[in-house]
Amino acid sequence: MEEVTAPVAKKRRHDEPDCQERSEGGDADAGGIDLISVLPDEILGSIISLLPTKDAARTTVLSPRWRHLWRSAPLNLDADGGLSGQKRKRISIVSRILEAHRGPARRLSLRSVRLRGIYARFDRWFCSAALNNLEHLDFAYARDGRYYGIGVDPDPRPPRPLPPSALRFAPTLRTAYIGGCDFPAVAPAAAPCFPRLTRLTLYGVAISEDALHRVLAGCAVLETLGLEASSGFGAVRINSPTLRSVGFAVSAETELVIEDAPCLERLMLLDPHSGPKNVRVVRAPQLKVLGYLSDKITKLDLGTVIIQETMVVSSTASLRTVKVLVLKSAGPNLDTIWLP
Repeated sequence: MEEVTAPVAKKRRHDEPDCQERSEGGDADAGGIDLISVLPDEILGSIISLLPTKDAARTTVLSPRWRHLWRSAPLNLDADGGLSGQKRKRISIVSRILEAHRGPARRLSLRSVRLRGIYARFDRWFCSAALNNLEHLDFAYARDGRYYGIGVDPDPRPPRPLPPSALRFAPTLRTAYIGGCDFPAVAPAAAPCFPRLTRLTLYGVAISEDALHRVLAGCAVLETLGLEASSGFGAVRINSPTLRSVGFAVSAETELVIEDAPCLERLMLLDPHSGPKNVRVVRAPQLKVLGYLSDKITKLDLGTVIIQETMVVSSTASLRTVKVLVLKSAGPNLDTIWLP
């Protein structure tokens, strides 16, 4: 063993000075220049766009070489933290960024925003040329006391319209999170098309059944759909050749129908204390994860089996691909559940 390792160790010691000399020589040839700064603007801009907004802006003080990069880098603007009419300074900063930025837009995050007095400002922001070609949008109004989500007192709340100008991003969006909004009506002739959208989450959104289905029909490559604490529809019908995962938690009276989803692998009913009341799976041949099934589901239709008022699962071709089945049991006795 010593005869084998000794030459290797000797060779390694012999090589180390050469490596050091090459490293020192490289620094000398570079003349002490920061090697990161000699990268092309496109690469530096991509790096800057991955930083939080404040850190990205601070790169302008590093050197004259970096001074112009942030304004031309892909914009990643995160203005979360309770934007409201009382946050005048913060609102002014966002407006100035959108006015000054010359680069393409990648992501805009506006969460926990308050509508009072600044709705028109949101609409102007969305119309800004700086947000052309936006890829990722997070927009959510702040939670408002008693009214938010499932199982709360449905007293009237002030309208919270999603600015219609937000739909202008439909051709370029890749992901979208929309929360606490009233979704605008969608006419058949003006239904938005989302050719690049792969992930959509609607949380606490009031949206009509027609508008919801027209939005889903316009998502040509959607892979992940989250629909939680939302209202305004009695049924959700899923027809998608690309959808792989659905997360669902809505009012108890809602019906969920998976009509045709050949790639669907995960159907997650996220809240056992809420709806949907009826679940019907017509065609989902790749389904591998199914749950949370609870006694709140009064009817579960899995193709050749209909389970009503009980959690009995019997042999059916519709379940042959399922590997994970999540059930809510009222006690330790699972005798009523039979998985062949």
